[in-house]
Amino acid sequence: TASARSLADRRVVVGQFGGLSSLSRQLVRALRHRSATVVASDEPDAAAQAAAANRFAATVFIGFEALPDQPSTVHYYAVPQFESAGGRALASRLAAACTETVDGFRPAVQGMRLPVLRETRMPAVLVSIEEVQSVLDMSAEVVVAVVEALEQWAADPLSTSA
Repeated sequence: TASARSLADRRVVVGQFGGLSSLSRQLVRALRHRSATVVASDEPDAAAQAAAANRFAATVFIGFEALPDQPSTVHYYAVPQFESAGGRALASRLAAACTETVDGFRPAVQGMRLPVLRETRMPAVLVSIEEVQSVLDMSAEVVVAVVEALEQWAADPLSTSA
């Protein structure tokens, strides 16, 4: 299928900032299964993850962080005069796919000036997860949603709709 090939020429960095390595490992495996070239980063420092993604010449960065005291959100890079159109498109698709596929996981979409988003040279999103154990319990569904969103994004990187 066209979507199965859409990830074949993509270089993906999957990052996580503690407590979500099982989810990131599952995602890495699923993306490799779809012929993407994938690197995982468990570096706790956002700047180091961004630098690694830049050195890898990634097509896209997707990161995960546990933020139990904050609502679940898919962040993309935005400041008052600029936003990453590719990051916003991916964040929108990712939030929609999670809402449709993962029971009870409905992340919002928000532009932010977070270090890992600011310092990457490719479209990047950071998924902040409030209900960490619940999301980990449904990690297979989360991986399906993320892969689906990445495939849709890869086929049309600036569109925000499925």
